Amino acid sequence: GASHMAADLFTKVVRHRLQAAFGDGGPGFVVPGPPWRDHNHRDLNLTFSKDRWDPYWVTRSHKREDGLYGLAGASFSSRDRRAWSEVETARKSLFGRMVSSVELFYWKHKRAGDLWVTIDDGRRKKVRMKSRKAGPGYTRFEVEDGRHVIRLQPRGNGRVHLFGMALERDVPGVVMDVMGINGARMSAQLAWEPALFGEHLRRRNPDLIVLAYGTNAAGDKRDPIDAYERRIERAVKRVRDVVPSASCILIGPSDRPEKVDRADGKPWPEDEPRQFFARARQPQLIAAQRRVALRNGCGYWDMAAAMGGELSMLRWVHSTPRLGARDYIHLTRDGYERLGKLFHQALMAGFPAYEARP
Repeated sequence: GASHMAADLFTKVVRHRLQAAFGDGGPGFVVPGPPWRDHNHRDLNLTFSKDRWDPYWVTRSHKREDGLYGLAGASFSSRDRRAWSEVETARKSLFGRMVSSVELFYWKHKRAGDLWVTIDDGRRKKVRMKSRKAGPGYTRFEVEDGRHVIRLQPRGNGRVHLFGMALERDVPGVVMDVMGINGARMSAQLAWEPALFGEHLRRRNPDLIVLAYGTNAAGDKRDPIDAYERRIERAVKRVRDVVPSASCILIGPSDRPEKVDRADGKPWPEDEPRQFFARARQPQLIAAQRRVALRNGCGYWDMAAAMGGELSMLRWVHSTPRLGARDYIHLTRDGYERLGKLFHQALMAGFPAYEARP
């Protein structure tokens, strides 16, 4: 999804509730590099060197012409031996504390360098990425089920290109991969190299895929709805074709009211209340998403309706405690937690032998 998912507040609630009910299978796939602001995983501690990695995702300043973004739609690379990245399992959370396997996802090619991998205080291990034939590579490490710190560092003898790592446990439970990009639209997935994305997705072998987009596209006034619908249909079909046995859900946009601009073009005074009106494109976009979901055998969850419908964001921003952010687009921590609970209730409604947690 987009920024609603990238901060891992909404998704954390859903993940924790599922893992509390069915078991903690591990944190899942994570991008341990320096992409966009607010990139986060609430059950892992992510740290990395500043200005030593080159990050890539679909944007004007960070895009790749070859589309090598991978599963999460983001990748990062470096040939600088001073670059480093660390992933540490949870220190305080009841979830994400234990890991028994670490699998690296990377790109092999003939000019690639080596990557040093150090787990805890053990001896560093070399991952060789040089290959005559370019293509996706994987290296898996088995560790004792418990808390761990994984450190990545280029050897400096060539460029390493990384997509992420999957952290799991060899126990029954839920694994939930959270992958969000600030400002993203669903159609951005069409710029991801399809063979690489497909192989990564098949390797993760999901039982359920959730695509959560639309809030950003609600502001694209010059984009005809029928053109938007055709693009997202292509994105959904591509996912369905890769893993046809997986269930799927589309999550629609949050309510995003449109601000009324002053006639003189000046900013609104601090002590004067802003004026808003319902965004005309929002219900059209939701209807298009719903049609695509139904045509492709996916469920649909209307986030804006769950918030209370059009202009509900105004109530969320001015509630106590405050649930909506002051940009009238994003939510506060309390807001994301409430929305996560609502989605979880909808997801599990009617599930046999399941006792909903309070």
